[in-house]
Order: sequence, then C-alpha cells, then structure tokens
Amino acid sequence: MKVLLPVHARSVRSLGEGLFFLLLVLGFTACTKDKDVVEPVQVEVAISYPANYKAKAGAGITVKLESTTGGESFTQTTGGDGKAVFTSVLPGTYNATATQKLSAADAAAVTGLFSQELTLNAAKTSLNINATENKTIALELAGTPAGSLLIKEVYYTGSKTPSGGTYFSDQFVEIYNNSDQVIYLDGLCIADVHGVSGQINPNSAPTDFKTDAAHVYLSSVWRIPGTGQQHPLEPGKSIIIAQDGINHKTDPAGNPSSPVNLANAEWETYNERPDNRDTDSPAVPNLERLYFTGGFDWLVPVFGPGLVIFRTPDFSKLEKAVIPSSPTLEPRIKLPVAQVIDTFEALQDGNSGGFKRIPVAQDAGFVFASGTYTSESFRRKTATTLNGRRILQDLNNSGSDFEKLATPTPRGF
Repeated sequence: MKVLLPVHARSVRSLGEGLFFLLLVLGFTACTKDKDVVEPVQVEVAISYPANYKAKAGAGITVKLESTTGGESFTQTTGGDGKAVFTSVLPGTYNATATQKLSAADAAAVTGLFSQELTLNAAKTSLNINATENKTIALELAGTPAGSLLIKEVYYTGSKTPSGGTYFSDQFVEIYNNSDQVIYLDGLCIADVHGVSGQINPNSAPTDFKTDAAHVYLSSVWRIPGTGQQHPLEPGKSIIIAQDGINHKTDPAGNPSSPVNLANAEWETYNERPDNRDTDSPAVPNLERLYFTGGFDWLVPVFGPGLVIFRTPDFSKLEKAVIPSSPTLEPRIKLPVAQVIDTFEALQDGNSGGFKRIPVAQDAGFVFASGTYTSESFRRKTATTLNGRRILQDLNNSGSDFEKLATPTPRGF
C-alpha cells in the first residue's frame, strides 16, 4: 500500500516564496539586459566637391566608416544624389573617409582644372556616432594629380642598440620615378611637416595650422643641388636620402643592430655646425640645407613624421609663419599645396587621426608603427608592372598606399 505523506503548510509557503523570488530575479535580469542593448543607428554621409569644381557629386563614390577601436567597418557607395546611407551602425567613435578615382577625361569634366588621372579624397576623424550625434556627416572631396615622383619608402622608427639603447641616425627616405620618362632631380626639395604625431605627452596638441587646407607648414627643408639637368633619374629607379650616409651596421659611429647600410645613398642631410656633432660621410654628397629648426641633425619624429617633396620657383619668397601657440620658436615655412609633389604621413597610433598635419586633399590617411625603435619601415605598394617597370600605387592616401615592413628594404621590393 502506498502511503501519502502530507505536505507541511510552511513548506508549501516556502516553495511559493522561492518561486516568486526566482520569477522576480528573472524579470529584473530581463529588464537589465533590455537596458544594456545598444541599438544601431542610420548614418548618412553627404559628399560634395569644392565650389570651384564644375560638377556636383553623384553616384559611385566609395565611402567608408571605420571604428577607431579596430572593430566595426562599413563601406558604401553614393547614389545619384551624392549620398551614402549606412543603415545599421553601432554607436562609437569612427573615422569617415571617401575616395573617388577619376580618369583624365572625368577629371576634366568634374574639376574643370585638371586633365589627367586624379584621386579625390576626404576624411573626418574621431567622430562620435550615436543616436543624437553625427547621424549626418558632410565630406568635401578634393585632390591633386598623382605625382610622377613618389616617396617610395620611409624608415623613421630607428633601432635598438645591443645594450638596449636607442639609435635614430639610420633614418632614410627613398624617392622613386614612377613615370616612363627621365626626371631631373635638380632643385627637388624634401621637408618635414610641423606638428606632433599624437598624444605623446599630456600637453601634446594638434598643429595650430590644422584648419589651413591650402598650405603645409614645414619645419626643416633640404634641396638637391644642381643647375637643371645634372641629376637625372631613370624611370623605375630611385634615390636614397640618408640622415647619415654610412654603413650603420659596421661603422664605429653606427649601431651594430641597425638594419641598414646607407653608405651607398645618393644624398645625406648633413647639418654643419661648430661642434661637428652631425656625422658627415665624405662618400655621400650633402643636400643643401635651406631652413632648419631641429637639433644637431635632421631627426624626423620617431613617433611618426609628415614628409613632403616639392618644387618651388624661389624658396626665399615663401612666407614664414609664426606658430600661434609657440611664438618664441622659429617660424615655419608656409608652402602652398599646389607646389607639393608627394606626401607621406605617419602618426603615433591608430587613434591619432586628430593630429594629422597634411591636408586631406593631399593625403587622406596615415600609417603607424607598433612603437618606437622597432626597426619597422613603410614601403609603397606596387599597383602594376608594365614592361618590367613597377608602377607604384598613388591614391594620395598613406594609409592605403603604404605597407608596414618588419625591416627596411632600401631600393628593394
């Protein structure tokens, strides 16, 4: 016989209370989760051209939103109204960029100014996109014709010594003839652009000249000497400009752990001064020092430099601009962007876009190394090869045009 035992009334009450408490907790948890849900937002990016262009922006322009934390990335193309719509963007901080490649015929039709292949760029950095901010973004596309002389490789990070010290005298810049014609380098100038590379210290701030899209502001300027046709550069060939033109691996003044031998560089930047602190290699010709604001040698920032190559009819006629936040420092050379041939920009890290120094129309992006004194270098990508000659990529965007290398490759690919 089965005996049924009675359930005590207190036990029943306890069971009911426990069930009620469990339901209460589940309900509260559900409410908490609902509150934590981040809803995506719709973002519209409206593209325009400068007022002096002939046409208005239309369909087929590539627009990209990229999270500064390295997560979400979205790409769209504009419709006929020049707008790109992103329907589901998670709130956060983004960089917005736009790019349009134009043939020579299209460039003439769109700009009324240029009749050669053209890449137009636009960018805005560190945009806080959420339900109330930056749901509509305006970008103005502009650009300059692709250069026939290009900055091919930049090694700026420096190297470590065997004892763990730091060494920067092995920096170099390589310049490449990307055309199918001989180019004479006489009078070609190279310079570093004023401004810090990022939030290097608590007082670091973007350049005072950030809003001037018509000029770049130069700290130190060097020039290849010559009377006009003394220094030819063949198609597909390059030159090396060294900070110090020595074999940094073996020279007593060098660093045995350096990754480069620059004893065969075409030029070096020798900063002549009474104390002779800068190394002058007798085997490598010196560039002309036109303007200098550095220390004992031409040290470009190991956190990331902005560099330009350019030609100007009369350097002495370029304006010198006082730095508003640092009026006691030497003024900077104010160079019209129309005289710029090519640029390179590197910043401290991927979140330093607000510290860009080169106008977006000249260089829409930037690169960054994994740190300082890492021996890392940046080399321009190859777009195609024609009859054995490499044609390098030139989208006027350092972030797209260059790749990071673990070690430099002067004259290499």
